[in-house]
Amino acid sequence: MKSLARSVLVLASCLWLGSALADPLLIDVRSPQEYAERHLPGAILLPADRIGNEIQQLVPDKSTPIQLYCRTGNRAGEAQRQLQQLGYQQVSSLGSLEQAATVLQLTPQP
Repeated sequence: MKSLARSVLVLASCLWLGSALADPLLIDVRSPQEYAERHLPGAILLPADRIGNEIQQLVPDKSTPIQLYCRTGNRAGEAQRQLQQLGYQQVSSLGSLEQAATVLQLTPQP
């Protein structure tokens, strides 16, 4: 739960500074346990089973660019479809953690 609270604080800071509009918001849709083991720097934890209910509170601007990743790419793809159905216009699935790390040139961290 501390990771989620920290993620919310990071997101709020980004929105307050206006930087969320310049760079895509990176969302890890895995479980809190998976996130705690390894995640990408700057990623916000929002599990796939909660994304449909919680995204509008965290990201009210539906034009905000969002990038998603998970363990294998399946949950990220499903989350992408959910967000698009909710009207989010710039959502992309980066696939797995490893694929996202490669694309973004980031190193996963504990």
